[in-house]
Parts: sequence; structure tokens; C-alpha cells
Amino acid sequence: MSRAADIERLYASYGDMVEFLIVYIREAHPEQLREGSDKTLRTGVIGRPITIDERIILATECVTQYKFSIPMVIDGMDQKVAEDYDARTVRTTITDKDGKVAYYADRGPFGFSIPEIERALKKIAAHNGYMPPPPEPQWGEPVNGLRCGLVLDPPNLKIGDEVLVQLSFENTTDQPVNLVFPSNEVLKNLDISGGNGQPLKIEAAGSGRSSGMMMGRMRRVRPQRIGAGEVFQIKTEGKVTAVSEEQGPAGDFGIIFNLEVNDQMLAQAQTTDVEPLWQGKLHSGKFTFGIEAPQQLSCLDCHGTFDYHHTKETDCTICHVGRVGGDDFASRTESCIQCHPRPEVQGRRLIGGPEGEFSMVSRHLPGPIKNEDCLLCHDPSRHQNGVVSLIDPDSGQTRPWIGTETGFCLTCHDGDPPGKVKFPEAKGSGYDKSAFLSTHAKGGVTCSTCHASHGSSLPSLIKIIH
Repeated sequence: MSRAADIERLYASYGDMVEFLIVYIREAHPEQLREGSDKTLRTGVIGRPITIDERIILATECVTQYKFSIPMVIDGMDQKVAEDYDARTVRTTITDKDGKVAYYADRGPFGFSIPEIERALKKIAAHNGYMPPPPEPQWGEPVNGLRCGLVLDPPNLKIGDEVLVQLSFENTTDQPVNLVFPSNEVLKNLDISGGNGQPLKIEAAGSGRSSGMMMGRMRRVRPQRIGAGEVFQIKTEGKVTAVSEEQGPAGDFGIIFNLEVNDQMLAQAQTTDVEPLWQGKLHSGKFTFGIEAPQQLSCLDCHGTFDYHHTKETDCTICHVGRVGGDDFASRTESCIQCHPRPEVQGRRLIGGPEGEFSMVSRHLPGPIKNEDCLLCHDPSRHQNGVVSLIDPDSGQTRPWIGTETGFCLTCHDGDPPGKVKFPEAKGSGYDKSAFLSTHAKGGVTCSTCHASHGSSLPSLIKIIH
């Protein structure tokens, strides 16, 4: 039962704003409760329940089978709720804060429309528990005794929203009018125009099902008899779509429905009588509706501020390359110097730039620091999550370093430094520190006890420790 999942989705979305209640009125298909059937074996009920206890058993089975989390009550054996609301077989009713019926759906199953129910919930939630008045139809001029009115509900939308297109055909004469109208052609006959010339269309939503208020669904092209002074209505669900995604249409738009019933259409009509059929070109009035400008989201609207890298940055191209949302979107591996002369971001070390650690009196590598220099010792693959990993510059492997700090320093400062690392002219003990460290690295003393990792205001990366 897909309706159960749809109802639960609405409950999850609007349950905090609108109270939901399911009324179990009766078993829809009692013939399935035959002796020996799976359902009968589970419930012990055969056929239509004759006591309230049997109905409670079936209602409990319904909740279990469809996993309803919405509160449920059970109609009495007198069927009073079902009769009062004419609820057979499925009917959705929404009441406002004063208990007045604000929305009354057509009888199910064909009148059970999730998009229409959701539109009603949105309206009543947005208007403090009350249903706003429906928009007025815009009528065109009568043609051969028939005029057409058009309504879009809601009248203010965003691209991608579902909308209800309602047509009304009013007979303005004192004689019946027989209209041949293919209801599945509604959306094809809409003409939309905007003041700024931006193209827009309404496409079928879901099954694109239409419903006639007087005759149910029009499954075939056949005449619809509209009595004198009567109005025939058709509702079609659609989705507002931009012709071009790059244009982002917004503003006020006008929409008109056009209908032409000619000899070719009448030849396809299924009729057994000889009553005259309506012919002519009919136009609705222009209905004005608004399209909201798309909200300009920043990267932080989705990715949040969970670490210091994403707290203040608005230009993600500083650290990322490729097309946003595409498979080629990845982290830069050459953006170290762009990010790390920025002390205003809490936790970020000032490495590059005129005030950075590599601009001090002594620095770990000679000359101006470059991005590729950082990648000799650091792995940036998880840096966007605040993780800085050391890698072994001597082996050329990119997996994170798992040894000791002293051991890491010795990958370069031993008797066989990496060929891609250029050391300054040797002074004192030179760059080979293996013998020095083997003698002095005792009692927890490491390289960083006395030396800075990137730069220092003293010679030889000496820290000010006294």
C-alpha cells in the first residue's frame, strides 16, 4: 500500500505543525478474510467484522502491516464517522484551528491525491492553522455559450514546486452544452508568458491524472454534458519547470488555457446520440502567478562549519578544483600557501606570507616556501577535515607516518638524505644528526624540544625555551 508510505511521509514532514489522526472505518475487502487465508489465520476474523472486538483486531493488523506511527481511532459498528464524512473508501479531511473543515478531498481511491493533500497542509501550516481563501478563477469571454476559467494553486511558487491546474467550463446558456474535451491535454494547451520573456512550462506530476468533478476521471474522449448554468471542473497536477536551468526564471508570469474543438476532434468523439456538440476556439482569462527567485546557497549552507577550514571561507576554489557536484570535484594539493598566511582563522598556522614561519631568520628549507615543498613532508588527503598527516619523504610513500618524532626527523637527517631535498651548507655537525640524537635523545628529549618545525626567529630553528 503505497498510500501508507505517502501518509507517513506527510506525518514526518508536518506532524510538528498539524495534528494527524487515522480513523479506521471498516475493512475495505472483507472477501479476502475467507477461511484459511493468511490474513484470517493471523487475525482469526472471517469476513466482515460483526463486533467491535473483531474490528479492533483488524485495525491492529492494519497498523502492524503498514507500520503506521500516526495515532489511530476506530469507528463504531454504527459507522457514524464514515456516514458523517461520506468517507467510503478513503477520504482525507483537514480541519482548521476552529474545527471547521478547511479541506475535503474527493472520495477515494481516485480522489486521494498526495500532492493536493500536501498543498493543503502547507497552506494551513503557513497561515497559523487556517486555510487561506482559494484564488479566484480568471474567466475568458463566452464562445458559443461556453466560457472557461483558469486557476493555479498555489499562485506563488518556486521552480520544481507542484501546482494544481484547475479549469472551469461554465454553460452560460439555458440549454445543455455537450463538450468534447480530452482531459489529458490540459498541460499541452497552456500558454505561459513572463514580463521578462523567460520561458517556463508546467509538466505532468506523477501520473498526471486529471479528475472531473461531475463525472470522475475522463478516461476517453467523449462528450461531457454541461447543464444550463452548470460548471464542469477538471483538476490536473503539474510541476513548474524552467525551460533552461541556467536562466533561473523569476517574477510575475501570466498563463492562459487555449482550447480548439474542430471537426477532427469531434470525429474521435465517442457518442451515440445526435445532440449537437460544442465547437469553437475557447480561451481562459489570464491568471497571474509569481515565481520566487531561487535562493543562492553557499557551500557552507550544505557543508556546515564543522571544522576551522569551513568556518569563514566563501570561495571554495581556494582549496577545491573541478565542477561542483561533479565527479571531478576534489581537494587541491597545491593550495597550502594560499590558506596558511591567514591567521584570522582560529587554529590555522601562519606558514607562508611575509609574517609566516618560513619568512623568519632561520627556516627548515632554504629560499621562499612553495606548495610542493609542503608536500615533501605532509599528506593533504584528509586536511579538509582538520587532519594533518606526516609522510616519509625518504621512501616516497604517501601513507601517514606512524613512527616516533625523532625517527621522522632522521628520515632526512641521517647519512642518506632524500635526493629531492637540498640541505644548506653543512655547519657544525652538518645535516647528519643520527649520532647526535643517539647520544642526547634521552629522558624524553626530542628534536622539537629545542627546534621549531618550520621557522624560528633564532638561528638553526632554535626555540626560545628559557
